[in-house]
Amino acid sequence: MVSSPPISAVIPNRDGADLLPRTLPPLLAELPPDRHEILVIDDGSEDDSVAMLAEQFPAVRVVGLQESVGFGAACNRGFQEAGHDLVLLLNSDMEVTAGSVELLLEHFEDPQVFAAGPEYHSAKPDAANRPRRSEAYWPMLGSPAGGGLFRRQAYLELGGFDPLYHPFYWEDIDLGWNAWRAGWRIMHDARAHFVHLEGATIARLFSPEFVARIQARNRCLFGWKNFRSRRLRRRHTLSIMRRAIGQLLRGSSCAIVGLREAWRMRAQAIAARPKTPPQRNDEEILAASETELGLLLSI
Repeated sequence: MVSSPPISAVIPNRDGADLLPRTLPPLLAELPPDRHEILVIDDGSEDDSVAMLAEQFPAVRVVGLQESVGFGAACNRGFQEAGHDLVLLLNSDMEVTAGSVELLLEHFEDPQVFAAGPEYHSAKPDAANRPRRSEAYWPMLGSPAGGGLFRRQAYLELGGFDPLYHPFYWEDIDLGWNAWRAGWRIMHDARAHFVHLEGATIARLFSPEFVARIQARNRCLFGWKNFRSRRLRRRHTLSIMRRAIGQLLRGSSCAIVGLREAWRMRAQAIAARPKTPPQRNDEEILAASETELGLLLSI
């Protein structure tokens, strides 16, 4: 990648001392540190991540946070610290493959492309890992938060990942929605793939009940913040209620608790609405990103 532009790789890390020794070597081979930049934003890890990085990967720049700020805020800090115009955002359990970043770079010849993401392949030996479509690449709605290439300045101008969704989930869809709203495009490239080691950081740190509650809460907040179309608002409300009732009938109150928490945050969601005039309305965003409303509401 000698002729390619320099890239800053940003890795948010929380207790990933067991994952980084596997994910960093292929990344350093793909983005040699004499030309590119590798940053690990350590989100208040309680393991020996920082010491391990200093000892085994001295070429990696570590930004240590004294306490955990959550995934979105850690990513935002990484984009602020990054020194290059293009940023490769990468989860600590995501392994790049040779040539994949170069394929993603091709999309940035289009000045309207905000981000490009690869296929995420499972590291499990029995995984199918088949592309979802027959095309080489296509538009996608959400930003590739698990691993993908971004325009740094556009990310910062859009505000990055909204702290409304702290500590996780739906911030990637929200950023993608607002990028499309502002006239940008996001591409998914099936020719490129990263290997997901499935370190399950969230599952290790949080209970299933907490995760389900946050998912339900943030699903509500996303719609209240972003949907202007009456049709979308109506479908969104019906989807939320059906999901909550369905989970309640199955013996789980997580969605109801999440909905109650979301209602208390509704004013925050409305206050977080973008103030700039939209380049695309709701229906145009779905059409341009080739996204079915039903699929979006089922996430």
